[in-house]
Amino acid sequence: MRLAPSVEIDLDAGGKAFGRVVFPLEAPWNGRHEIVLPACVIGHGKGPTVALWGGNHGDEYEGPLVLGQMARELDPEAVEGRLIILPSINPPAVLAGQRVSAIDGKNMNRVWPGDPEGTITERIVSWLDTELLSRADVLMDLHTGGNAMDIVPMSMCHHSDDLAFRDRIRAAQLAYNAPLSVELRLPPDRPTASGRAHDRGILVVGSESGGGHPARPESLCVCHDGVRNTLAFLEVLPPPVPLRARAVTRLTRKWGFQAEMATERPGMFVPYRGLWDEVVAGEPAGRFVPLDDPFATPETLRFPASGLIAARRASSGVQPGDVLYWIVADVSGEPRRAIDGAGAGA
Repeated sequence: MRLAPSVEIDLDAGGKAFGRVVFPLEAPWNGRHEIVLPACVIGHGKGPTVALWGGNHGDEYEGPLVLGQMARELDPEAVEGRLIILPSINPPAVLAGQRVSAIDGKNMNRVWPGDPEGTITERIVSWLDTELLSRADVLMDLHTGGNAMDIVPMSMCHHSDDLAFRDRIRAAQLAYNAPLSVELRLPPDRPTASGRAHDRGILVVGSESGGGHPARPESLCVCHDGVRNTLAFLEVLPPPVPLRARAVTRLTRKWGFQAEMATERPGMFVPYRGLWDEVVAGEPAGRFVPLDDPFATPETLRFPASGLIAARRASSGVQPGDVLYWIVADVSGEPRRAIDGAGAGA
């Protein structure tokens, strides 16, 4: 039986409106018979339509916090275009405070384009794909490192072989002006929200705003300013006044499995290096002790690639597949932010 959502907000209305999208459940979950996505639409003028969402993973709080604040504070008369804001698109994960859905165990950012007759995660994704991405000219998909990773606040985009599109993507990243801008190369199956949007020709500006918890004011500030800066670049909002001073973003790329140093076994990991450190392939990265053999001689793990540490594991307990570090490399010939250890300083 197909369980269609109830959309209790006009996605095409003018002015500012708050509402919700309600997904009925096949069976009760923690006393709930439905899953509710809070929504805000702000429309005025003839500019582009921008979809903004957070809470794709349930342990990433900066996106919901920033988008809730922006929905409250924005004056529709200042908007030229349309903003469709969903601070929390994955309530079964957000309510449980975990990365994946507490109902079906699925990772929302690995099931795109979803299935209208599938599990709750797949049904939410299908609605987002058909109703929001079909309206959007731009997607701002806000993430953090969650409980697992401590990440330098950054904007993220996907590489494009279309030079004009690539230039526009990079211009948007420069406007966002996080301490780092990271370019990703998409996997062939593209099961993510940003990959799906990118394939449809939608300008995607994603972000990773800290992590490791709790949400830090400086990371929230970078995310908030980055979203507003990007909307000003798109001419949806006027330029922020006063402009917040920050050194130019550093453009980097994270390509291939070597850029994500992961573990293959359960164990305890003690990192040797921190965020913003420059490392060389083969250098010691940390020591590893198996969980089931604490008397074992620690093994020294080594960096698989050279570059800048943009993210590091937030806890010492690790399981197979857990990422220990992200390593990014500079985009040759592009603006470079000096490494001063300031990270997300506003």
